[in-house]
Amino acid sequence: MYRDIKQAGNKPTEIVLETGMAYIPPNLKAWLITSYEDVEFVLRDPRFRKSINEAMPLFAENAPGEGNAQARSSLLYDNMANNDPPKHTALRKPVNGAFTSRAVATKRAGVRALAEETLDAVAHQESFDLVKDFAFPFSIAVICSTLGVPEGDRGTFDSWVQTITSDAAPDVLKRDAGLMVAYLSDLIARKRAGDDDDVLSLLARALDGPEAVAQAYALLAAGYETTANLIVTGFLTLEAHPEEREKLWADRSLVPGAVEEMLRHQSPFNLSLYRYVTETVQVNGVELPAGSIVFLAFAAANRDDGHFERPDDFTVNRSRREHLAFGGGIHNCIGKHLARLEAEEAFDVLIKRCPDLVSLTPAEEREWKASPTFRGLKSLVVGTGPSPRRPETGAVR
Repeated sequence: MYRDIKQAGNKPTEIVLETGMAYIPPNLKAWLITSYEDVEFVLRDPRFRKSINEAMPLFAENAPGEGNAQARSSLLYDNMANNDPPKHTALRKPVNGAFTSRAVATKRAGVRALAEETLDAVAHQESFDLVKDFAFPFSIAVICSTLGVPEGDRGTFDSWVQTITSDAAPDVLKRDAGLMVAYLSDLIARKRAGDDDDVLSLLARALDGPEAVAQAYALLAAGYETTANLIVTGFLTLEAHPEEREKLWADRSLVPGAVEEMLRHQSPFNLSLYRYVTETVQVNGVELPAGSIVFLAFAAANRDDGHFERPDDFTVNRSRREHLAFGGGIHNCIGKHLARLEAEEAFDVLIKRCPDLVSLTPAEEREWKASPTFRGLKSLVVGTGPSPRRPETGAVR
């Protein structure tokens, strides 16, 4: 998608967002910010806000013929991602400590074990689906174990998230959103009555019912979709750059740097969630009227040749410049450290146990998800090459 965006140039551009997503109606007229400098400006300027209750009437005004946008809303979306301080601060504070770099570092062994177990399930097969059999089950297992979602419920919860974050019909969105609300409400109530120390228990004890449900949904949905997509698009990018892949396969110490380059080069978020302008403001010489809806093109900003040298090149040991894959400002991704750790362990396991893994799904048959926000494939069949069985006990990892 970033190539289509970049054709508009680096100045803010008016667009029509044709694909609706949950509370955002289709045919929404909005502004698209594409350059690195302009995206950073918007991320930190308080005139660009994210209060969902104030945004709903603006969605209706900017999506003529689509009816009342409020009808597409749900308490699921009244979370920290769709609010500004002071509410954003109050919603994020209870879980900040669980997602610091230090707290996440203690989870590495557990995340590694989940990556190994997920690969074990397909170790006997000559081929498997990297999306459905590895990336998503692994990422779901990590976020659900972190938050405290019972293992037996994870598949059902995933099916609801996939509907809610898609362009499904309004009645289908409403149905699955309702099921998600009911499930999370019950789970939060049980957590509040217990004495667990997982993230959902922290939310249950710190926030009221609806607030805890909305926060839980935000963490669950965003906590696995983007990371799973990154694993798959990162794998394809390495395959398209055999010299870089060879470097990584020869030296797994390069994995953390390679993951950073994947985040930049293959931004898991095409577009940010919405923002709206509280007063008329100029961005790079373009006037955005008060009440405008704004989206930030992270994928384009991360390939901005005004900020990155040879931005379309993929280099596993690129000299680092800060990318925007995790956003910025007060709305920077709370799960960024966990996402990095997951991707690092996923690739380390795949490189070690499946060194000859190649994609088998032809490029013309790859189907991308219909989402303006998430960038990911629906399926990617890969061949394992040598058996991905675990090495003998005592082998150097």
